[in-house]
This record gives sequence, C-alpha cells and structure tokens, in this order.
Amino acid sequence: IGLGDLGISRPNSNVDTNIYRFQFAQSGFQFGPTPAASQSQQQNNFTILDTLSATIGRNQLRVGQQIDRALLNKNFPQLFNGLVVFAPIPPTPGNPTDPCALSPIGYCSDFQNFLRGFPVVSGSGSGVSNHEYRINAFATFLQDDYRATSNLTLNLGLRWELDGAVSDNLNHIGNLVPDLAAQGKQPWIFPKGVNQLNVPGLVGTAPPTTTRNGYASNWGPRIGFAWDVLGHQTTTVRSGYGIYYEREDNGAVDNLGFTSPFLAGSFGPGAPGSLANLPAFSILPPAGVISPNFVPRLSHFLGFVDANGNPTKDTTQTPIFDGNSIFLIALQTPQHYVSPSVQQWNLTIQHELPSHFVMEIGYVGTKGTHLRETRTTIQPYAVSPQQRLTIVAADGTPYTISQNTVANAPARSRVLGLGPSGMQFFGNDADSHYNSLQTTLSRRRKGLYLQAAYTYSKSIDDNSSDNTSFNTAVNDQTNLAASRGLSDFDRTHRLVITYAYDFPTLAQASGLVRGLLSSWQISGFATFQSGKPFSVVDSAGATCFTPIGPDQSLASLAPGASIADGLTHGSVESRLNDYLNIQAFAPAPVIGSDGCTGYGDLRRNLYRGPAEQDWDFSLSKIFSFSESRKLEFRSEFFNLWNHPSFNSPSFFDVSGPNFGAITNTVGTPRVIQFSLRFSL
Repeated sequence: IGLGDLGISRPNSNVDTNIYRFQFAQSGFQFGPTPAASQSQQQNNFTILDTLSATIGRNQLRVGQQIDRALLNKNFPQLFNGLVVFAPIPPTPGNPTDPCALSPIGYCSDFQNFLRGFPVVSGSGSGVSNHEYRINAFATFLQDDYRATSNLTLNLGLRWELDGAVSDNLNHIGNLVPDLAAQGKQPWIFPKGVNQLNVPGLVGTAPPTTTRNGYASNWGPRIGFAWDVLGHQTTTVRSGYGIYYEREDNGAVDNLGFTSPFLAGSFGPGAPGSLANLPAFSILPPAGVISPNFVPRLSHFLGFVDANGNPTKDTTQTPIFDGNSIFLIALQTPQHYVSPSVQQWNLTIQHELPSHFVMEIGYVGTKGTHLRETRTTIQPYAVSPQQRLTIVAADGTPYTISQNTVANAPARSRVLGLGPSGMQFFGNDADSHYNSLQTTLSRRRKGLYLQAAYTYSKSIDDNSSDNTSFNTAVNDQTNLAASRGLSDFDRTHRLVITYAYDFPTLAQASGLVRGLLSSWQISGFATFQSGKPFSVVDSAGATCFTPIGPDQSLASLAPGASIADGLTHGSVESRLNDYLNIQAFAPAPVIGSDGCTGYGDLRRNLYRGPAEQDWDFSLSKIFSFSESRKLEFRSEFFNLWNHPSFNSPSFFDVSGPNFGAITNTVGTPRVIQFSLRFSL
C-alpha cells in the first residue's frame, strides 16, 4: 500500500517525503512527522572590546569601546510537511443516513472521522525558509568615580551606542507599509537585493533592513552617589539613575521572513473523501520555490456578493476583491528603527542596629520605553446607523456600511484591500512602570545568618510576554491603552525569610561525641507572596472583528455588578470549583446584525489568584576523617509542611465550561531527598 492508495498527494513536498502530521483533537493522539519539517541554525558572535582604567587624583576613570557583529544562518520551514486535524463532528441535520446519528455516543469521534476521511481542518506551508541574518553594533563609554570627600563618592558616566537593525543577506524578508496601500500604492516593500532573485513581480526598493534608518543612536547617562553619613560606616545612603538599552535580536526581522511570497501558507476546512482533495494542499507550489502567484499585489474592492456568489447591494454580505493582498500574510515592523530602553533609579538607606542587625530600606523604580508588542493595527471599523462607513469600489460605485457582520469585516478594514486576519504589527510602542518599597533586616553572628526581605511593589505594562510572534494586545487592537494593566508577574506583597545556623563545635567533648554532634547545619527559607494577576476573557467576543487569538477578548461586568463581586468568598479550598462568581460577568456585547460581538469592558489582569507560600528546609552534617577526606550528609525538605498553594483559575473564559475552577497548584507536594558526598 502506497501513499497514493490513501489519497495522499504532496505536490509541494520536496523537503520531506513523509506523510502529513495527523492530530486527533479528542484523544490527543497524533502521529506523523512534525509539521514544520527539519529546522537548523548556526550562530556566530564576534566581539572586539577594550577598556582603559586610570586613577588621577580623586578620579577613577574608565573609558572603553565595543564592536559587535552577529551572524545567524537558519532554516525554519513552517508547516512544510502539512497538518490534518480530526475532531468530533455532530450529525448532519436532516440526513437520516449519516452514521454519526446512529453512533452510541450520538456523534462521530475523531478516530471515526479519520476512518471516514472527514478532517475538520488542514494546513500546509511552502516557499523558502532559509535566512542569513546580520547585526552590527558599536558602543563607547566614559565612567568617572569621583571621591569628593572621605565619606562621599560620586559616580558619573555616559555611554553611546550605535545599534544596528537586522538585515538578511538572502533578502528573504518583506515589510508592510499600510500608508502606501491607503494611497493606492503597493504596500509591501522589499530590500533592493531581492531583484537578484528574478521572481516576476517581486521588486525591491527598500534598504536591506526595510526600515528608513539602519541604526539607532542611543545615549545612556549614569549618575549616582554613595554617602557614609556619619563617617564610621553605620549609616550609608546610596542612590543612582541610569538609562540602559536592549540590543535588538533578530526577532522582528525574523518574523518578516514569514511574509508573502517567501512563506506561502494555507489553512482550509476538511474535505470529505480523499485526503488529496484537501484545499490547504492543492494551491501551494513546491517547497523551496518563490511563486509569482504569492507575490503581493494590491487588492481593489469590487463590490459585494451574496451566499450564491451573485452581486448585491447588501453591505452585510461578503465583499470581493481582485489582486491577492487581502488573502496573504501581512507582517509589519515600524519604519523608524528604535532600541528598547529602560530607566532605572533607586534610593537606599542602610543602617546598622544594635545586636549586629543591619536594616536596609529603599525605593526602586524602573520605566521601560519602546518595548515590543504585537497587534493588528488594521482592525475593522465598528459601524452603526449613527456612524456609517462609505467605501468606493474600483468602478467608482459607493457602498455605505451601517451594520457589522462577520462577512463584511474585510470591507470595514482600516486599509481597504488589506485583509485584517493575516496582518500583524510588531510594534515598539509599549511601555512599563515598576515602583517598589524594598526592605531588608539581616543579622550575622556566631554561626547564625538570618534575613527577612519584604517588598511592596506594583508593576504595570502593556505587554508582559517576551514572545511577540503572536498578538500580545487585548481588546481593541488600535488602542494600546486597552492592553494596559498589572504585569503578569506583579506581586503586591512578597516576604522571603532566609536562615542558616552552624551548630557550635563541641571542642571539650570526647572524640565520638564531638564527631557525632559537631558540624551540623540547618538552613532554609520561607516565601509568602500575593497571587499572580489574571484576566477574565470571553472567547466568543470580538467576532465582528478579525479573530485576535485566544484569551485576548476580555469579558464584561454584568449590569449592577462591581469588580469585587467577581470573586466568591470563603477559604480557597472551599472555592476551588467557583473561585470566580459567574453571575458578576456578562459576555461581550452583540454589535452586529448577524449576532457578532464586540469587546468587553474589563481591564487586563484585573483579578488576582490565591496567595502563595513555600517552606524549604535543609539539615546537613560534615564528617571529617582528615584534612582532605570528608563525608557530607544532607537531607532536604521541599514544601516542608506539605501545604498546597493553589494557582489562579484554569478556566477564566465566561463562554467556556467550568468557569472559575482552580485545577492545579503552584509547586509540588512535599519532596524529601537525602544525599551523601565523599570527598578525597
């Protein structure tokens, strides 16, 4: 039996000759090769740096420079092997011969649909996936630590960085400029070197980085001081401020390698019968080929058609376009390249207390600017009879849209002719704010070390994720402020108690007693902290716009409900099945004539999970046989009291099942481990 006997035909698979990847949604079973095919990368980093230090009078000077060049060659095929997904399918209404209706469970399972040849979705990819990324950077700095008096030191410094944007030697990248489409021009720009690929219709006019500037010029001042207030090191005040820049990785430009025509991807519904008929596989060229059919051409609006494909004046129906831009992957990075930066400042007072205690109290703050985020900036307009949208077809015919529907979303795009569903903007306009009060009380004395560190803080940002390959914004994609909320890692209160005690050596005891009872140590720490924030979402929200991804459309409060009403009351253990009060929430509002929905009104990370605590303890002893030969015994107890700390709710979708249920814990149950180590 060959692949052809199974109806498997891969005209676009000249990378791997394997069959597709089959996934069964109900059972979780899957077989076949990974859809992405074989991946590889090779990276080389070259750095030249030099620092010169000199002490001149009260000044301790340092000056230096650094030159960096990074080379990353990678091959990252996407879905080149193909993916076919099978899932339960309910019976076909009005079809008495459908075997699903006769099934004991009333529907066909994923495996039954596999046997019937009824997949629910298929996906495949093609094009070129190899890249040769290059990054250049230069930096120079001057630092002066000036001892103004015997008890005051000033720190002054300045760093200048020339941070290069990423380019691809193979020119396998393309950028989207929506403003060009709004002017009726080709919105995709490619490096000038792409002309060497000799692909019909593929014309390069942009610099190698596809940005207007190839480098970002960054100035980073530093200033600080250390002051011994009384001059005998019992009270010290320290403070500092600085601006620091994060050197860009290849992430944004690497995403531009997924744009058309370098990556041609297709997802389609399952087609009953032979797998060779799946639409996701039938339209793609062979892998490794840049097809002129996928070179973007600006799409022009032609009008509307009804469900039968007939022209209609009904603007709630499906718009049609010529060209191909509305169907292709559209990825965009800002035309002006900037480096992410963070400002850091602090003021700390340290004071020595009686009985060998040291107390430290300080204020620490940071502000991040030009941080990465990803969203869809050409999200369709929301219309109404009071706020209508008029668009003009290529033949000059005007169409006025006053009702939102799922079907007419492409006609409501902010850039007519660009499809919102495949467009992503890799922006650099997110920011973050962190402010904290940090206190520490510690003591070191006669084998005892004790420290208690408490932090009271708040962190707010537009995006906490370091994975910006997919949308990170929530709710309205054109308003970044809609994503603003507590950081995913925010913990209002955090207390960590650390201790260690070395038992005294019994020097006067007999050898056996001294050997058994001396050289013991106990140590451990206990952590208490607020729960982590989470959002309440509505997976059925924002259907009047393009799908923006899971957990990115927030829910709404029910009429008359307050934010506090969203949480139930009682011990955490008694609320594991209903940590959230479903009665306090409402689904996203319906704003379309076909029942499609808008966005909810809740904020991101509005609620917080249960508080957490963790106790770890260690007991150890060293048996010394000679100066070099030693036997160390150690016993360690993780989660000493076996106390569960519950995670945030696993189900926080108001349109999903088990809303508000907590199904997992943070950390593990108690774990005890023993070890022996002998040293010669």
